[in-house]
Parts: sequence; structure tokens; C-alpha cells
Amino acid sequence: MIQTIIFSKNRALQLYALIESIYHWINDANDLHINVFYKATTPKHVLQYKQVSLKFPHIHLIAETHFRQQLLALIPQYPWIFFLVDDALFYRPFAIHPCIAALSEHPDALSVNFLLGANTTYCYPQNAAQPIPPLEPVPNTPFVKFRWQDASYDFGYPLEISGSLYRTATILELISQLPFDHPNRLEAALSQQTSHISHLPWRLIFPESVGFCYPLNRVQHVFANRVAEQSVDAEQLADWFDQGQRLDVKQYHTMTPNAVHFDAPLLLRQESISVSLAPEPPRISAIIPVYNGAAFLPQAVGSLVAQQYTFLEIIIVNDGSTDNSLLVAHSLAAKYDTVPIRVIDKNNVGPADARNIGIQQANGEWILPLDCDDCFVPEFLHHAVQVITAHPEINLLFSNVQEFGARNNTWIPSPYSWNELCVHNTFPYASLYPRKLWEMAGGYDPSLPWGAEDWNFWISCAPFGIKSYRFEKPFFHYRIHSHSSTSTGMRAHWAEVVACLHTLHPTVYPLHILLADHATIAAMHSDTVERIERIITCLPHLSMPYFWRGLVHEAAGRLPEAIADYTRAAGLVPYAQWQPHLRLFLLNRKLNRRQAAKQTKEECLHRNPLLREIFEQLPPL
Repeated sequence: MIQTIIFSKNRALQLYALIESIYHWINDANDLHINVFYKATTPKHVLQYKQVSLKFPHIHLIAETHFRQQLLALIPQYPWIFFLVDDALFYRPFAIHPCIAALSEHPDALSVNFLLGANTTYCYPQNAAQPIPPLEPVPNTPFVKFRWQDASYDFGYPLEISGSLYRTATILELISQLPFDHPNRLEAALSQQTSHISHLPWRLIFPESVGFCYPLNRVQHVFANRVAEQSVDAEQLADWFDQGQRLDVKQYHTMTPNAVHFDAPLLLRQESISVSLAPEPPRISAIIPVYNGAAFLPQAVGSLVAQQYTFLEIIIVNDGSTDNSLLVAHSLAAKYDTVPIRVIDKNNVGPADARNIGIQQANGEWILPLDCDDCFVPEFLHHAVQVITAHPEINLLFSNVQEFGARNNTWIPSPYSWNELCVHNTFPYASLYPRKLWEMAGGYDPSLPWGAEDWNFWISCAPFGIKSYRFEKPFFHYRIHSHSSTSTGMRAHWAEVVACLHTLHPTVYPLHILLADHATIAAMHSDTVERIERIITCLPHLSMPYFWRGLVHEAAGRLPEAIADYTRAAGLVPYAQWQPHLRLFLLNRKLNRRQAAKQTKEECLHRNPLLREIFEQLPPL
């Protein structure tokens, strides 16, 4: 997959056209993992972006909340990064994989740009003729190349984010220390980094451009960019969008733009509006994992039935209980006929896995987790739905928390802060959120040996944009047990819990913290090791339990076992996860396995070029 990031603000109509042109003209578009960073300043624009999401369900729309942190967390997910802006438009067929192959074969090339070509003889922002630099064919490819340092205007602007494909490592190394809070400031900051890419003197382009930017209007106020003489403001475009007007992307195939920013005629078509823009009542799926909770389950289910919300379903997931929880669950499903209740029975793995299985089978577009021993006040969903309807930008709803049972305190969660969330959990687990957020975050991670899966989940959600709302009234009641083995174990091993959680997010936590976490995990208690062994047995496809066990083996001097675990983890981890490769490098170096160390070092730098700092501190092999 190729990470594709599109920047958009208040321009659903133009974004819609760009996505249509991607799927119409890019032959291998299904291999693009498309994230749209969007900013919508009115509820009308929010609803229009939701319409785009409904039309293109595989596209991830991400509300800008903490732009820099979000981008730095998402960029490293794949080895290639394809930047676009919402007023870009493709008009000729091409494929992305030949672009990747060409960059792989030519390590001295910076990027493939899709908006430049021998036809772009005019620089629109400068209103000036644009000389074409000497173009050299790239053998066995459809591309030509030129030296950006010897070029001017658009050809001499190498680090742009309107329509170029880069190596992730290149971009990550450039932006990791840059301050920016907006796409335009990001590009401005990148433009000051050209001295750091002198070793990449070439840009690759098609002989004729395959796309252009359509400067219909300007929606940002950071820079006074030039717009079309017959400009159309964003509100007019929004009105047309509501009326079913769309840019007719196929008609632009007959044009040959003379500029990267091409003042093309406005060609619209009428599309039938199949989905009403009026908000519909949200369908909600409540997910209740239960493990030996037969005594409490009726109260939890009863609190949901008492919501008297028509568009609610309840899914009870029996997580291998050894009491009569399964029997109680089925009796509750038979008892209530006002709310559909389904029961799923599975082997015991843990609450994260149980929630995931329940959500996978849910019909609702909103998810409400609830543990079997907790409950809600009856009016919670009534108020929650009112907020969702009035504020479509909200995607996480929760209330103050009233404890009951062995303790009767009230928890008032603090306002959402990315920095605070990275330090400790700031959201109740029983929060209402869209299923789409769960999908983008990759679900609940069942790797953690002592729980904290809800905190881990919120960290995974944060890069995709959290817009939260807290009710002052404590609608959620959380039971405190006098003797809970799980919570007692979590508190006893809290340092290990935090260390394991950190290592699940290598793009979020700094390098020095992660290396300290490795030492904490390496010295973990035997009880934690036992839990990790069980996770490996139950879920052998998970990567990080092997890595954590490998750290324990390495600390104990069992180096062959450590190498085996690191190797297994390295074969399972996603691209952004560099830690097993680093430990393999350090072990191979220690054992004087020069070729293996060299290979793992290259793999580390491929996944995270910031590791260069570590390697520079080591003496040569």
C-alpha cells in the first residue's frame, strides 16, 4: 500500500472530483491508502465531507485537530508517501507502481511529480513564462528526469505537497524537527530544507503532466495565493454540491494544461442525490464483553434497554466464561423484545479481543462499549444523540463517571489534550464513537498483558482526529470491586504496562523513552512473562508479544531465543514498527555477524531514518 495524504478545507466538491479522477485515471488506485486531512468550518461543510465519505467508503477522512502530531504519526505507516491537495485533478491514465519502481532503481531521485511536464510552460503563481529545464529519458521507464537545482519556478520548487510521490524516509527526516500547524506552513517549512536534499538532485516526471491544480478559489489565509480570474468561492461550490453538481472529471481529458495551476473552464455535471444531507438517527451497537460476570450482566443490559432508543442493538460477547454467563446472556436476549440482543460465544482471550469480535459483527455505525459490571443512566443515549445530530463534527462522547461499589468517587475527565493523552488515559472506556474510528485505529490491541487496552485504543485513534464532548452529568456508573485481581495486577505491574504500551506506538513516543522502555520490559516480572506466553499461544499472529519476550531472553543471555523472537516479530510488524529490527541489529553486532548487522541497520534506517543518531554514536563494526 502507498500512503496517500490529501489536504482539504471547505471544498467537498473539489475533493470529490479529485477522488473520482484518482479512481478513473490511476490504474492501480486500489493500492493507495487514502487519508484526507480536512478542515470544515461550518456544519454544512462537515456534512458534505460525510457525503464524500459515504460515496467513497474506503477513503479515511481525518478532521484536523493536532495537525503536526497527526501527520507525524500517520506518515511512517508505509514506505511511500503520495501528497495531494484537494484542488488537484488527474486527466490522463497512469499507474503508481512504475513510479515506485523508478524511484527504487534511482536512489538519487527525490520524487515523482505528476503536475509537471514539457507542456507546463507557464508559472501561474508568478504569472510568468516558465523555461523547461533539460529533460533526460529514464531508461526502461515512462519518465524523464531533470535537475531541480538548475531549474526555476515550478521546476525549481522540489519539496511541494500538491502532487508528488516521495520516499517516506526522506520526508520523515526533513519534517521531524520542523514546526508547522497547517498544510501551507508545512510546505513553506519544507521549502527551507533544500540544502538537506542536495544528494537527491533529480525529479522524475512524465513527458506530459498527468494532473493539474485547479485554482478555483482560495480557502486558506496563510498565504495570498493567486486564484482564477473567474473564481468561485467555497460557499457557492458548497451550494452546488448540495444541489448534486459535480465536476465532470472525464471531460478534462481533452485538455492539455500549460501550467501546474491551470485556469481551466468549469465543467459540471448533474448527479442524482441518492443520500439525504439531513442527519439520520444514528444506529448504535452496544458491545458487552463478559467473563464470569453472570451476577452483574442483567444490570448492564437493563441499563441499555432502559435507554428506550429505537436504533440500538446489544451484542454480548461471552469470553470463555466458566460460570453461567452464557446462559444468563441468552436468557436476557429472550427476555427483552424492545431491543435486539445477540450473543456471541468464544474462547477466553481478553476484553480487547472480545470487543473486536463484537464490533466486527455490529450493524451500527456508532459503537458503545460497556463492561458487564457497569451501567448507564437511562437518559444517556437521548442526550448523546442530540449532540451527534446538532454537532456532526463530534466523534467521541462521554460523561463524568460515578464510581459505585467499594468506592463512590466521581471522575471528571479533563479536556482532550494530545500531550496529556500520551501520558495517561483521559477518556472513559465507555465512550460513544463511530465505527469508522475503530476501523482506522485498527481496533483494540489484545497484545497488552495487563489491560489498558482502552488507553491504548484512544492513542491509536488520536491521529485520525478526536473531536470530543463531555456531559457534566455522570451518565456512566463504574463499579469498583473490593478485590479485583485484574486491577490489582495492573497496578502492581504498572511500569511494565506503560512500557509495553509505549512500544506499540513508535511514531508517538521519543526514541530515548522507547529505549528506556526496552530495559523495563527486559526486567519484567515472571507473572507478566506468563501472560505474554499465553497471548502468544492464543494469538500467534500478533507481533509485539514476541518482541517483548525477546527482550527478556536477551537480558537473560538467551541470545538464540532472543534472535528467534525478534526475527518472528520483525516478520509480522507493520512498516512503522522498527524496534525488532533495531534489537536484531544490536544483537548481530554483539555477535559480530557483520553481514546480518549491515542488513538490519539498512532496514532500520529504511523504516525510521531518525535512528541514524543511534548508529552514529556506535563505533564502526
